[in-house]
Amino acid sequence: MSYQYQPNAIPESLSHPLVDEARDGLMQAVSYLSASERQDVLRACYFGDVAHILDKRKSGEPYITHPIAVAEILAGFRLDRDTIIAAILHDTVEDTEVTEELLVQEFGEVVARLVDGVTKLKSSTMNKQQSQAATFHKILTATLIDPRVLIVKLSDRLHNMSTLDAVRPDKKIRTASETLDFYVPFARVMGLNNIADYIELLCYRNLNESMYNKFSDKLLQHGLGRQFQKTEISTYLQSLLAQLNLNGHVQVLDNRPSMYRQFFKNRGEINRLIRQYDFEVVLDDIESCDKLANHLIRQYQIQDKQIQDNIRKPLAGGNQSLTLIYEKDYNHIKVTLMTKRMQEAARLGVISRDRTDVSHSVIQASLRNMQDLASSGNLNDSEAQIEIINELISYLHERKIVCYSPQGHAYELPRGATALDFAYAVGPAIGNIATGADINNQHGRLGNVLADGDTVSIDTDPNARPQARWLGFVATNKARSEILKYLKHLPESDKILYGKQALDQALQPYDKSINDINADDWANILAWRGLQHSDELFIQLATGVLLPQLVVSRLFSEEVDSADKQAITQSKHLLAGIKGVEVDFARCCNPIYGDGIVGHISRQGLVVHRHKCYSLAAIRTDNPYQVIQLNWKADIPNNQNHQLHFPATLRIYAMLNEEQISQAIYELRALNIGVETTAVKADKDQEKDSKIGTTTLQIVVRSRAHLEEGIDKLRQLLDYPNIMRLYQ
Repeated sequence: MSYQYQPNAIPESLSHPLVDEARDGLMQAVSYLSASERQDVLRACYFGDVAHILDKRKSGEPYITHPIAVAEILAGFRLDRDTIIAAILHDTVEDTEVTEELLVQEFGEVVARLVDGVTKLKSSTMNKQQSQAATFHKILTATLIDPRVLIVKLSDRLHNMSTLDAVRPDKKIRTASETLDFYVPFARVMGLNNIADYIELLCYRNLNESMYNKFSDKLLQHGLGRQFQKTEISTYLQSLLAQLNLNGHVQVLDNRPSMYRQFFKNRGEINRLIRQYDFEVVLDDIESCDKLANHLIRQYQIQDKQIQDNIRKPLAGGNQSLTLIYEKDYNHIKVTLMTKRMQEAARLGVISRDRTDVSHSVIQASLRNMQDLASSGNLNDSEAQIEIINELISYLHERKIVCYSPQGHAYELPRGATALDFAYAVGPAIGNIATGADINNQHGRLGNVLADGDTVSIDTDPNARPQARWLGFVATNKARSEILKYLKHLPESDKILYGKQALDQALQPYDKSINDINADDWANILAWRGLQHSDELFIQLATGVLLPQLVVSRLFSEEVDSADKQAITQSKHLLAGIKGVEVDFARCCNPIYGDGIVGHISRQGLVVHRHKCYSLAAIRTDNPYQVIQLNWKADIPNNQNHQLHFPATLRIYAMLNEEQISQAIYELRALNIGVETTAVKADKDQEKDSKIGTTTLQIVVRSRAHLEEGIDKLRQLLDYPNIMRLYQ
């Protein structure tokens, strides 16, 4: 520090007009605090200005204007004295001579802890990736202790994102990408949706300004029309409340974050997106929500797939609402019904003071999952921290489901999780002795895939034990690690017995048993694994080194007669853990390197499908153990990566002329994407001379990332139409 802080001294820079304006705005915003608390806030402004007296922002403004602006953002949420002061001082320990001990002395332990939680970790021994991972990990663990850490960091990021004009373009894009990858999904999992919306919108503006402006210009062109529609629909909804004798109010929502998200992620045609309107109706109680919903459902013949009842079973992040989507005069209208208490919880999530019990239960489920991730691995190892953060980011971005116990306790799981994953989410003591499951009062198997909102009751037997074949269909790391932990500590004699049982059970769906394996089969299997005796194979099966389902596939692989030898050749070095097993790629869904995948153990060998392939639905219900989780190898050498060839079909929702098709082919080939066929088709409901229709391209790509690169190029070239990858 250039000079020592003195409580009664007012630093010279606080007479700067910009600082005066920032401070006065903050003091007005914290008028809800007590007089003594407001005095502490003012003192923190002086303290922070002394600490940052020599610092300037990229724009040339006194640095203190930034943390004061962050504090004012938080004041908009009416947060407490400690959080406001921590926001004012959030950069002092990181960027000045202020110590944590001094913060404790001046403003208390809570403020010091919050400031420490948002302070970046720096070390001369860490590279940029390691430093970022260490900082993310620190913020994660600090948030799990006190969620106010996250809201301070988000407010800091919000203000920084809104003032990136003076920053280099490359750093601007890097900051926006990091924010969209980590902070925005983290905020949503914690239920902090309001601030996440504002930040997400700024991310798109800084990621690709020309693309952002393209959509902004379209919104501006339709501004008057959109305003008219909003007024008309909200007036109708408000009059409907009076007609039904319901007490409540209608609010027009700013749905720009949702529209920009869909536009940037290629999930909607631009002219359709601008006809989306979102409304929120806040009512007194759940009964009122149901009454209004039933009226709208009858009025507009809303189908079940357009109704999301998350009042009884909240979404991940704890959001409770009853959402209806319907069309009227070509407008796409979304009406979200909730109570006042639900509205507060959806706005402030984990830091809300008035969460419902169900909402609280869902957020706690998310916290448990992140706690498990944060505490896994060697936290003193920078490489381990990078791995943990990569897993965390994958967790934040994966589609989640929330399932419930019969008592109403919520458990958050990844999409594709099974009843056995649910059992281990309840606890290892339940998972280890699970024998079956009742799903929505229907008896099912442990391998059955769960859906969002399912109520699951696990059948147990005190004498039951984990089975090696379970490793083939569990989707969560927690379940996998608990099963492996049990199997690893079995006596060798038990491992041999368990291995035999696992292989025998894996053969049963094919009307075979371990006794049907002849001497030639055994010789083939042992040679494949480089083993001398079948007991060694059984030990591998019992300890999770080898899945029994893959042994079954190896037994059937001699029956394979695939015409596509290239796909089989590729598979030998693309898929992890299936060496020596013949593999084919399903034609029903055309999986590409990088897709989420599963394997179907059939009588023709192992067939790779995309994770959500519809053709597997019946198999997963009747014989879930025939579908196993698969993973691509992450470290494909560049020389092999360039040799990969996967077919894909793209549908462009626009009728391209010959010149556009030629240009599209040229641009795709420049990216080393092959184009095999093209087809243009007019919309059958349109006139013959209409330009409305589709163009279909059959292409060949190396990976999912390669495909996405091609789609991005086509969207820019063709003025951003919607482009969909088809299954076949």
